[in-house]
Amino acid sequence: MKSKLLFLATTLLFASCWENKANKEQQTEENGDSLVQTEKLTFSKSGYNINKKILDGVPNYTISIEVKYAEGNSIAAKRINKMLTAFLFGKSSTSFEEAKCQFIDSLETEYVKELKEFYDPDNEYQDTYSYSYTQTGKVSENAPEGVVAYTNRIEVYTGGAHGGVLESYINFDKATGKLITCKELFGNKQDDVYKLIKAKIIKDNDCKNEQELIEKRDIFTLGDVYISDNNFQLEKDSILFCYNPYEIAPWSEGFIFARLSYKELGGLIKQDIIKE
Repeated sequence: MKSKLLFLATTLLFASCWENKANKEQQTEENGDSLVQTEKLTFSKSGYNINKKILDGVPNYTISIEVKYAEGNSIAAKRINKMLTAFLFGKSSTSFEEAKCQFIDSLETEYVKELKEFYDPDNEYQDTYSYSYTQTGKVSENAPEGVVAYTNRIEVYTGGAHGGVLESYINFDKATGKLITCKELFGNKQDDVYKLIKAKIIKDNDCKNEQELIEKRDIFTLGDVYISDNNFQLEKDSILFCYNPYEIAPWSEGFIFARLSYKELGGLIKQDIIKE
C-alpha cells in the first residue's frame, strides 16, 4: 500500500531535517562544554503499545514503541533528549513525551483512514489489512567509554508482499551530550573512508572487485556507499557502517554492514573523539 513507501520516505526525511537542525543548534548554544558531566548519565524506557480493530472485519493495526531517553537535568541529558526527540519522532520544539504522543496520534490517524478507505472484505489476502509499526531505541553496551551510541530500528507493515525496515544510529559525547558528526570524526578524509568501506563489503562477500560483487549479489546496483551522521555507530574497537534495504542493494540482500577497526582506519579519524 502507498503508506509503506510514504512512511519510509518520511522517516528518512526526518533524519535529514533533524541532522541539519541539530548541527546548527550545537553551533549556537551557550558554550557549557567545558563543564564536566558530574552526575552519571543513565537512560530510562519510554513505551507505548496498542492493538486496535477499526471495523467489524479484519482491519486492525498494532503500534509498539520502546525507546530510551536520558534521565536528569544535566547539560548532557538535556542536549541528548532534545536531539533524540527529533531523531526518533521528527520533532524538535516539544518535550520527548509530547513528541512521542503527537507522532503516535498522526500514525493512528493515517492507519485508520487508509484501512477504512482500502478495506475489501472480498480480498483473499486479508492479512494485508493488518498494519503494524514497531520502533525500538537502544543504547549500545559496546560503545567507547566516553560515547553514547544509540540505535533506532523501525519495522513497518502496511500491506504488500513484505514490510519495511529502517535502522539508523546517533552518537553522542557522553560528557557534553553533543552530537558526534561524521564531519567532526572524519574531517576531510571521508573519500578515503568510502574506499575502505567499499573494499570491506567486497571482501566480506568473497569477491575480488566491485563488478564481481554486482554480478554475484546485486550490491551497489541501487546506490553507492555514503557516510552520514545516522549510518555509523561507534564501538569500542571499530566503527560499524549500515546500509538499509534498497539503499545500495535490493530488498533480498537485506542490510549491508561494514565494520572497520580503528586500526584499519588509521589516521582517517580524529582519535581524541573516541575517549576510552
